[in-house]
Formats: sequence, structure tokens, C-alpha cells
Amino acid sequence: MEIQQSFKAVTRIVLNNWHYIDAKVLTLHKNINFFTGHSGSGKSTVIDAMQIVLYANTDGRGFFNKAAADDSDRSLLEYLRGMINIGENNQAEYKRNRNFSTTIVLELEQTGSGEKECVGVIFDVDTATNEIGRLFFWHKGEVPEHCYRTDGRAMAIGEFKGYLQKNLSKEEWFCTSNNERFRRNLYDVYLGGLDMEKFPRLFKRAIPFRMNIRLEEFVKEYICMEQDIHIEDMQESVVLYGRMRRKIEETQTEIGELTGIRDQFRRFVESRQKTAAYRYRLEKLTICQLNELIRELQTRVEEGKKDHLAQKESLENLLAVKEEYASRYEEINRQLISSGYAQLEARQHSLEENLNLLERSDRKWKALSESLEKWEEEENISNQTIWDIGKFRKGTISGEELERLKKSLKEVAADLEKQHQEAAAEGKALQKEADLIQKDLMEIMLGRKAYPRELEDARSQIQRQLYERTGKNIPVRILADLLDIRDEKWRNAIEGYLAWNKLALVVEPAYVKEAMEIYESLDAKKFWRVSLVDTEKLMALEHPVRENALAEEIDCREAYVKAFLHFLLGNVIKCEDVQQLRRCKIGVTADCLLYQNFQLRRLNPDNYTRRAFIGEKSMRRRQKELQARLEELNKSQEEYSAAAAEARRLLGYEYLQDSVESYVELFQDMEEKRKKEEQLRKLEKRMEELGTGSVEVLKRQLKEVTEKQKSLETHIDSLKIQIHDRENKIKADEAAFIERNEELLEKRRQLVTSPAWEEDWESFLSQVKNPRYDLLIKQTLSAITESEEDQESQRNRLVDIRSEYLKRHPGRDFSASGEKNGEYQALLDELSCDRIKDFEEKAMEQARIAVDHFKEDFIYKIRSAIKEAYIRRDELNRIIRRLNFGKDRYQFKITKNKGLDGEYYDMFMDESLEIDPSTLSGSVEHQMNMFSMDHEGRYSTLMNDLIRIFIPPDTANAQEQEEARKNMEKYADYRTYLSFEMEQIVEGEERLVIGLSKMIKKNSGGEGQNPLYVALLASFAQAYHINLSRRPTIRLVVLDEAFSKMDAEKVASCIELIRGLGFQAIISATNDKIQNYLENVDKTFVYANPNKKSISIQEFEKKDFPQLIREEEA
Repeated sequence: MEIQQSFKAVTRIVLNNWHYIDAKVLTLHKNINFFTGHSGSGKSTVIDAMQIVLYANTDGRGFFNKAAADDSDRSLLEYLRGMINIGENNQAEYKRNRNFSTTIVLELEQTGSGEKECVGVIFDVDTATNEIGRLFFWHKGEVPEHCYRTDGRAMAIGEFKGYLQKNLSKEEWFCTSNNERFRRNLYDVYLGGLDMEKFPRLFKRAIPFRMNIRLEEFVKEYICMEQDIHIEDMQESVVLYGRMRRKIEETQTEIGELTGIRDQFRRFVESRQKTAAYRYRLEKLTICQLNELIRELQTRVEEGKKDHLAQKESLENLLAVKEEYASRYEEINRQLISSGYAQLEARQHSLEENLNLLERSDRKWKALSESLEKWEEEENISNQTIWDIGKFRKGTISGEELERLKKSLKEVAADLEKQHQEAAAEGKALQKEADLIQKDLMEIMLGRKAYPRELEDARSQIQRQLYERTGKNIPVRILADLLDIRDEKWRNAIEGYLAWNKLALVVEPAYVKEAMEIYESLDAKKFWRVSLVDTEKLMALEHPVRENALAEEIDCREAYVKAFLHFLLGNVIKCEDVQQLRRCKIGVTADCLLYQNFQLRRLNPDNYTRRAFIGEKSMRRRQKELQARLEELNKSQEEYSAAAAEARRLLGYEYLQDSVESYVELFQDMEEKRKKEEQLRKLEKRMEELGTGSVEVLKRQLKEVTEKQKSLETHIDSLKIQIHDRENKIKADEAAFIERNEELLEKRRQLVTSPAWEEDWESFLSQVKNPRYDLLIKQTLSAITESEEDQESQRNRLVDIRSEYLKRHPGRDFSASGEKNGEYQALLDELSCDRIKDFEEKAMEQARIAVDHFKEDFIYKIRSAIKEAYIRRDELNRIIRRLNFGKDRYQFKITKNKGLDGEYYDMFMDESLEIDPSTLSGSVEHQMNMFSMDHEGRYSTLMNDLIRIFIPPDTANAQEQEEARKNMEKYADYRTYLSFEMEQIVEGEERLVIGLSKMIKKNSGGEGQNPLYVALLASFAQAYHINLSRRPTIRLVVLDEAFSKMDAEKVASCIELIRGLGFQAIISATNDKIQNYLENVDKTFVYANPNKKSISIQEFEKKDFPQLIREEEA
């Protein structure tokens, strides 16, 4: 059955400067058009041009050439400029290389009235910058005769706008460079009123006909159109109710939290009061302790004064006894003086004092004599000096002899100091040389040659930088390491003649250039002695070696090393004596005589001793030489060390550093000492004679009195000290008594009391017998510490609870650490009042409003949309039921969702659904059960679940809000509650209906495409509002390689279905299957692009098809 409805047919396509098409106008049939040609002939080029206009989209990357390849990245610029090739340097070649304009126009004709209009786009392209200007346009009437060209070229944007303004009224044309603005007009007006989102998505999918979407999803998306069900009022009511309900719940929760804060604050206050009671107890104990201490101090002062009085009386008695001893001493002393013995004692005392002073001079003389005696054992002083030392020791030396002795010893000291310095300096030099030799020996023993440090550094730097440049480990070696000497006889001559040349750095010729560039960048001051051999240049030249040349005595492996040695030693002749040397230009003997430049000289010994580096034997030889030299140095160093030690020993002897006068005075003191000793002996003898009579008795009595005086004086001093200490103690106790009384008064004045604390104190004191206040204070301090810890713990717990509360309620500007709880308690009192009941009543009223909105804005609209889907299903099934697709027929099936979301279906579709808001429960706990209906028992839980979905969380993060938004969109879509299927009807002895969602993947290619193809055409029928009384729309369907897997019979059935549904179609396929199409299409367009630079298109009407078949067969 062919549906006769007016529609807008695409009658002509105008292309100017599009890809490989310079200028072309295609005239389309209003029914079935067939594009054919080889792959790459340009079919997709025309289809892509049409898509730019139909989508008003100039990007193109989402649809260009998608029938050929899903990953096609063809761009608008490539189409406009006609890209031919991409060169090796990734440079594109284009067909158009001068500024130009492109035109793409679709002519539309309304089949009922014949009215024509055009929609299209013009591009201006600047080839220098690849900037593209665009203008989308619409105008009434057919394509003008000039086909948007002037002067043999496509019109530019400015020229075309001028044409429109000149030839059409303002109401007859529209143009804009804004894609979105033109797209709205295109779909709403020019194409007859199409969905801006679904139409382009459907059209893009249809062209490549790769149905990579599940069949049930395709039916849902394109058969059952989404309806805009406005749920704002319902959602607002439900959200408002939900927020009110949540507010009540949050308020109750907050009341619970504030109650917890109040209880914790009470615990904190109790702990704080307990601590205060302990502190009051401590103050009272301290006052009691002070009272006790004051009584003790008063007692000590009274007893101290008594003891002080007794001590004063004892002191007076002792002083009287002291006077008696003094009188007795004077009497005995007077008697001794009258006997003359006292004068002798005074003289004796004076002599003893003088002798004590002279004794120091005697000790000094003896020490000098002992020190000078050591010189008599030494051989490095003269006999005269020894004789003078002997006189010095006897004390008989004269002033002149003493002066001579000092001078002689001074000369000896100077000689010894010089010897010491020389020996020490020589030993230090020998030690330095030995250290260097030891270091060289260590290197040799480790298998390394003691090359100069700068040479090793230069080699390391060049080798590292060569690796950085080449990525290879290029060895940089020292020439000496690459050589070996054949005859040891000529070793010294070779080592000496090569000198620093044997330390030259060597690299392979291929890397000499890079190595020399690196060498040039090295520090000139540090590496001036280092050299680098140009092995590349050496290898390029010949270096002949003369007979008997020194070069014959060296072995080496590398050819470039041998070339360098031939250059250095090839002209140096080995000679035995001076006569042979004079016959050569350059000659050398084995004992290192060199004749060169008409000069005879010796080679530097250091170059073949200390700096001998060639071969392994050089290391062993050098090791022996160094060890022998080290032994010599050690032996010499021991000798010099012994000499220096001997000089140091002698320098420690006596050298009479003082003046001659001081030594003369010393000898005079010795003479005076002998005289005084003689006088003392005579005086003691006389005193001995006098002491045998009454004098001895007086002396004994005087001694006894003196001893008693000393003992008494000691006793008196001790008693005075005791009296002084007692006085100080009394003063300290009196001061402490006053201070403690003042402290007691201050304590009593500062004491803050309360009945509860006083009651606690009295109770505590009544339980204590014989109180020890120090112990009680200690116990109370311990109790305070424990109580304070508990108080701090309770306070921290209070702060934690408050902090958690403030985190959950950021709008509460309260202090978490405040010592008072007034603001929290005030809020608790406010929230706990009867206002919450009023709020609950308002929530009840809002719940009833939400019920009404849920009923009107949601349930009935979803139910209505589902019923409309069923009507649309039945209409489409009536359309396609009469259209046979070959032997098969199909129908759409829309039923209750078979998944979890299907449980809501019966709630919406139950015919007995009635909502009575007046029967809502009055308790807050049951307000989630918002409805009291006949079927409440079956659906209340489901309804409440849906209501929760439409209440977005107030404190949700961005991710949770997005998830909530998606859920709301999902459950506001009526299709969520439905399942979608397509069924195949097979007529036979028994009518068989097959569900295709699962079977479609198991069928063959053609069979698998059939239902998808039917679903596609049905979706187009819906998109174009076929069978609806609406203003005409386009009916265009473009299918590229759509029937590739179908045989001729299936292709005919497909095309017949397109006709039956009233579509205008463009079917594209390669020419290898042209026979399957020609009998079923109305017009054929044959594409060709032989040189890949120019697309040609031939049009064939149905009457011309026999000729076309003959051409294809030929």
C-alpha cells in the first residue's frame, strides 16, 4: 500500500568546487535514486556534501566518508581544496591553489503544491592561510539559472548576498554564518519540523547502515520517542516535603546532639567542682600547717633566748680565767728576760730566718752544678770548658772565668741548634720523597701506571663526551700502554727519546675529528701538557723506516699506532759510539747519548727512570728501582732522625742563661751562708750552757701557761661562735614567725569559701585523727592532679563533641572550647519547644500537596505516555503489517519492562489507581507512606521509592548530584518502565512469531539485516511524521552499501518497502551488483574518477537502463 501524502522532495543538488567536482547539478527522482560506481569514484563525496547542509554542520569529522571507513579523518578543507596527495614530508597537494568559493545547494519541492525552495551553504577559502568563511542560506524558488556562478566561477559570499538582496524580498530569503541559528530554522521550518537531536543522529546512522546498537535499544530510541514530561511542580512539592521532613529529622537529631553536649557539659562541671573542692581543702590544710608552724617558731624563740643567756654567762667566766693566765705569763716572761736567755733566743731566731733565705741560693747552686756535671761526659766541648765547669761546681770560679764558660756553652748551643735544624729538614725532605715513591709503588702493585693526574682526567673527559656524542664506548688510550720493547738494551733510549710523546692520547682514526673537537674545549691551563694523536691523518700518509732505526725495537698491534711510531722513531738510528752518532742525522746510543741538530747531549734520566711507562717490563723494572730507592731513603732518614734526636738531647743541657752578676751573687750568698751557720753553732752552744739551771724551769712553766692560754682561747672562740649562731637563729625564727603570721593572714584573707566546700572540708577533717599536715597536703595534691586530669579529659570530650556538632552544622557560629554552655543550652531550649509540632503539621500539609502533584504531574503523565506508545506501536504495526519483506513480515512489540524497573509498571497502569490525599497518616514516622489508596498495600513501597529518587540530597557532592540527576531523568522517562522487541511473523501451516532480539545475531547476514532495516525505516517514518496530519516534511533516506549482504529478491523487497512507506531514497552501491538494483530503482547516477582528480557523473532515467546494462556488460 503506497501512502499518498504531500512531502518535500529533494529535486536537485548543486555542487560548485566540491572535492574533485568543479561544477555539477544533479536532478534527483522523487522516489528511488541509485548512486553506483567503482570504489573511490565519488559517491560519498556527494552524500557528504548533502550532510553538511542537512545537519548545518561544517565540522564533518563525525560523518565524512563513514560508509567507507569508521576511522575516516577526512576534513572540510580537504573536500574544499580537493586534496590530491600527501608527500613524504607530510605536505599536502591540492587541486585548488588559488582563492575560491564553494557552493552546496539542495532544491526542495513540495509534492502536493509544487512549491520550490533552496537550502545550502557557501564557503570562501583563502588558500594562503586555509581560513574558511561560511554562509548558510535559504531562499524561495528553484535553483537560479546561473547555478550560483558568475563569470565562469562560483559566487563568493558577498556576491551571493548581493544577489539575494537584489532579486528577492526580505521574507523570501535568510542567511547566517551561525550554524546553530540556521539549524533551528532548518529543522523547524525548511525541512517541515524535525527533531533537532534525533533526526541528524538517525540520518548519520542510516547512511553507513552499520547497526552497532542492540535491536531493543534501537526500537526504544527511534520508535518510542522521548516525551518531555514536566515534573517540575511535582518535583518541587516532593522536594519541599522531603526537605521539611528532613528538617524535622535533622532537628530531632540536632536536639539529640545538643542533649549529649548538655550532659557532657554537666560531667565537665561536676569534675571542675570536684577539683575546686580539692583546691579548697588544700588551702585549708595549708592554713592549718601554718598555724602549727607558727606555734613551733614561737616555742623555738623562747627556748633560744634562754640558751643565749646561759652562753653569755659562761663566756664571762672564761674571760676572767683568761686574764689570770695572761698575768701568769707576764710574770714568767719577766723572770726569763732578767736572766739574759731571751736575748739569745731572739738572736737565734734572726739567724735561722737569714739561713732560710740563703737556703734557696744553695739549692739553685746544687741544681746548676748537677746539670753542668753532665757536660763532663760529652766529647763535643773543650777541656777548658770542662775545667771551668769544675770550678763552678766548687764555687771557686772567677768573674772572667764565668764569662768564658757562658760564651763557650752558648757557642756549643748554637752549633747543636744548627745541626738539629739541618737534620730535621733533611729528614723531612727524605720523608716527602719516600711518600711519593710509596704512592707510585702502590699504583704499580695495583697494576696501574702512575700517570700524571691531568693525563688521566683528560682521557676520562674525552672518552665520556665521545660516548655522549656517538652512543658508543670509544676507547681513549695512552700510547705507552699500546707499546712493548723487544730488546731491553734499548729500553732506556726509547723511553728517554720518546719522553712526553709516549704519554700521548690515542683514539681510532674514525673518531679523531670528534675527539679533537672535545680536546679543544678542555681547560687549557690544566691540560696544556696533554697531547692527542691525529691517527686519521697519520694513516693517510706514508712513513718509511730507515735501516737500523730505533722503531725496529718496538712492538705494537694497531696499524695507526705503528704509523705514529714510524713517524717518531723511523729516522732515529741506533749507534754504539760517538763516531757512529756523527755519521747520522739523528742517532742514539743504548746509554742514552743523543745526536740531533748537530748537538750531542744526554737524554733526561727522569724520562727512563721515574717516567718509564712502556710495556709490562717497565713496571717491574720501575718497581725494583723504587723499592731500592725507598730502602736508601729509609736508611738515610734513620741517620738524620738519630742526629736530630742527639742534638735535641744536648740542647736540653744547662747553658747558664742568666747574667754573670746573678751567678756572682749566688756564690756570695753561699759564702754568707757558711758564715751564718758558724754564728748559729756558737750561739746554740752558749744557750745550751745557760739552759741547764733555773732558766729551764721557767721555760717549762712558760710553756705550760702558753698551752693553757691556747686551749682557753679555743674554747672562748667556740663559745663566741655558738653565741653568734644562737643570736642569728633567734633572729631567723623571729623573722620567720612574723613572715608566717603575715602569710597566714593573707591566706585567710584570700580564702574563697562556699557552703559545699566547707561541708566537704568538715567531713574530711572529722575523719582524720592526729593529722600530719605535710602528708595530708601531699595526698590532696595527688587528688587534685587526678581530678584535673579527669577535668581535662571531660573538657576535651566536650570540645570533641561540640566540634563534631559544629562540623555537621557549619551554620552554627558557636565556640567549641568555651567554658560556658549558654548558647548551646539556649538553642536546645529553642528547638525543644512546641514549634516543632507546628512544623510537623506544615510538613503534613506539604505531603498532601506532594501527593496531588505526584498524581497529576507524574503518574498520570507516565501512564498517558505509555498508552500513547502503545497507540504508536499499533499504528506502525498496521503500516508494516501489510508490507511483505520478501516472505517475511515484522511487527513491533512493546510491553512491561522485564527487568527490575518493570516492577513500577503495574503501579502506573493499574486502572483502579486513585489517590486520596485526605487519608494521609498524621505521624511523622509514617509520612513516607504518602498515599492511602485502594491499592496502597501493593504500591506504597514502590511509590515511596520513586519519591526518594526525586528528592535530591542537600549535602551531596558533585558526583552524587550528577548521579541523582541521571536517576531523575531515567525515572521521568516513560520508556524506563517498558521493554522493546521486534518480532518476525512466519506464515505457514502454523503461524510462527519469533522474537528477534536474541536471534538476530545467530542469523545469516541478509537475515540479520532485515529486521534492522525494517526498524530503521520505521524510525524514519516516525521522524518524518508519516501517517500524521502535519505540514509536509522531507522524506529523504540515504543508504550507502545498505544491501551488500542481500540477494536480488531481498533488495527488491527492501526497495518495495521504501516505496510503500512513501520515502524518497538515495541508495549507494558499487557497480559489481548493479543488476540487483536497476529493475527496482527510478533513476541511476553512474560515478567515475579515473585519474583521481576529476569526478564525472552520468544520469540515467529508467528508460535508459537497458543501454546502461549493455555498457556495464561491455
